[in-house]
This record gives sequence, C-alpha cells and structure tokens, in this order.
Amino acid sequence: MHVLVIPSEEFVPEHNHALGIFQFHQAAIWQNAGYKAGALSITQTYSIPMLLKAILLKCLFTKTNNNTDALSMMQVVSLLYNKLFNPTSFVSQDKVEEIDVVRIDGFYYLPPSDYNNAYGWVKAGLTAFDIYIKEHGKPDVIHAHNAMYAGMLACEIKRRHHIPYVITEHSTHFARGIITDNRLLTRMRTAYQKSNGNYAVSKPFCDLLNNKFNDITFSYLPNVIDPYLENDITLRKNASKNRTFSFLNIAELHPKKNQKLLIEAFAILKNDNSFADAKLIIAGTGTEMDNLLAMISDKKLQANVSLVGLLNRQQIANELYKADCVVLSSNVETFGVVLIEAMLYGKPVISTRCGGPESFVTKENGLLVDRENPEALAVAMRDMITNTENYNHVNISAATLEEFGSKKFLERIERIYTKAKNAA
Repeated sequence: MHVLVIPSEEFVPEHNHALGIFQFHQAAIWQNAGYKAGALSITQTYSIPMLLKAILLKCLFTKTNNNTDALSMMQVVSLLYNKLFNPTSFVSQDKVEEIDVVRIDGFYYLPPSDYNNAYGWVKAGLTAFDIYIKEHGKPDVIHAHNAMYAGMLACEIKRRHHIPYVITEHSTHFARGIITDNRLLTRMRTAYQKSNGNYAVSKPFCDLLNNKFNDITFSYLPNVIDPYLENDITLRKNASKNRTFSFLNIAELHPKKNQKLLIEAFAILKNDNSFADAKLIIAGTGTEMDNLLAMISDKKLQANVSLVGLLNRQQIANELYKADCVVLSSNVETFGVVLIEAMLYGKPVISTRCGGPESFVTKENGLLVDRENPEALAVAMRDMITNTENYNHVNISAATLEEFGSKKFLERIERIYTKAKNAA
C-alpha cells in the first residue's frame, strides 16, 4: 500500500532535522515494513503586498528591511511573476532515508495570518502533489498531520482525485486556545468531516477534540518511539545514591515548554544540602535561550545546570543513556515523545500534568505534578533521587516498547490505512 504523508510543518528539512521528525518516524516504519511511503513538504515565503512594497521602495531607493533588500529590482519582479504564474519553479525533490519527498516553497498571497495562509498553503500543496503523482504514482491513502493545513490540503486532493485520507492531530493550538477565527475552524471541521478517520495522539487530547467538535469522533493513535533509538537500546542500572544524580530535559526552549519552572524547581532542590550535587541538563534551542542562561546565572546554578543546545539522534541517545531521570515541565503537550524515549531506556520520568503525559505516566514509571508549581516539582525531583532504586528499569523499558514501539504502531496503522482504503 502506498501512503503519502503530509505534515503541516516541513518534513525533515536540511536546515532543521527536528521539523516533521515524528511524521518521519511513522513513515520510516511503514516503509521498512515493505510498503511505500512518500511525503510533501510545504513552506511559504513572501506575499503580494510584500513584493509590491519592495518594488515601490526600490523605485524610491529605500530599504525594505527584509530579505528582498538582497535582490535587485528585476529579481523582485521576476520573483513576483514566478510566485504567481510559475509555482513549479519553487519545487525540489529529494529522499529522506529512501522516503521520496517533494518540497515546495509556496506563496502567502495575502498578508500572513492563520486564516489567510490556508489559501496559499493548499495551492502550493496541490502543485507539489501533481508533481508527486507524476514522479511516484498515485497514493492509496493520504495521512495528514493536523487539519491546519495538511488536512485542508488532503480534503481538496480527495475532492479532485478521490483519494481517501486520515488526519492525526498533534497541535497544541487547541489546548492553548489560540485558534479563534471561526472561518478557520469551519475549514478544519470540513476537513475532519470528509476524512476517513480522525485521530489524536493522547487520550486527554481525544477528549478535548471530541468535546470541541462534538459531531466528530477522534480516536487514540499515540506517537511512536524513534526507530533509531528502538534499535539501539542500552539499559543501565539505576543510579547509586552515592553518585551525582542527573536530570535531563529535551525540548524546544520556548515559553510553552516552561524550562523556567524546571530551573526554579531545581534551585529549590539544590538549597537542600542533601541534593546539592544534583545536575540538570537542558537540551534544545529556541527563543528562551538567553532568558534561561540569565536565570541560571542569577540563581548561581552554572556549576549544576547546563544548556547543551540542539542534539542529533546519536547525541540524544547518549544523553538518555547517561541521565537518571527525564523531566518535562511543559504547560501544554498533546503527547510527550521525549518521555517514552526516556522510558525506552528504562528511565523513570517526571512530568507536569500538561495534557498528554497523563495517558502513560504511572506510579510504575514516574511522577506527575501540577503545572506552574515549582515547589511540587522540586518535591518530585527530591523523591525521584531518594526512591530511584524502587523503579524497575527493565520493566519500564519492556512496557514502553510493547505500547509505543514500531511493532505496535505498525499493527495500529495497518488497520487504519486498510479501513480508509476500503472505505473509498
């Protein structure tokens, strides 16, 4: 069976391999099982007002203070023409570990906004899809990740080509309440209604979506462990109370991931002399980097807290191997993949009750604490150090592999794709 994956973000682009990585893991499992997987990767740059403004300002010999400053007048005119009338000139093709990918840089047309972006995104996606089927054949099923905007594109492809599609929702937009445009919600609802199956990555997220779209059913389809990590499991004995205990956080450095809460809790923990030697490693990049560095300095935690930047897959594996406990301090998560990756390595975890982890964090594998409560998180971190030997790392790993490994995911997704294909 041939499945085309459409993420709503880029699909593992060269400049940032973290984008679309969860969708890639799923596609790789499908491909490695002997099926065919392909992907579209869609971006948008420039709008008609932006380019017209650039042309006008260049006539006045004035800078635009954006990327068009590096272009000549003729280059901007040519760019506008090609964006409008020759979109295939912005298409490229490559492979990501044998998965065929068609990429396109689309056009915003109108000034960017959540609603305005949909028109250009879908239009670009249709161009990429036409090239995909010309080069790689017509897929049997499309798997769209998030209705905004992949589900909208899949809906239009189904209307034109009668290809069934399913949608998996990952986005925290709903839990954060940031989709407020009713026109956009109407288009998303249409995409759900016309799909051949709607899924969400955690049970609490299913409940949230079922309540919001009460005439549509969302079923549970959890994320999957990175197959690279699954094939390279190294278990380590639980930490001895006589050695330095190491906590690990892997996430984008962004307010919604709330590493400030984690650092605040760690500072409280360290004030107890019994835990003064504990370490905290924070991996990732993002807009909060400078603020977190300043906070670490203000609290004089430089000797205990390290920001190590963006890690590749092998580096992630190394850090998971070395850590004693992985902590997720997010305000909102629809799942929490880093937690199941840690549990694969037999590591107990701590997480805030942020939406997704409540589906799988139990007393056998970790601790849950309320959001925005540094004292409670500090207590959980203290309890983890004190009671770490009570966790059975072999059992944690085995249970995680059974529920979130490639074999289980393949069983689930084969049923979903077969059902969608047969319903067409």
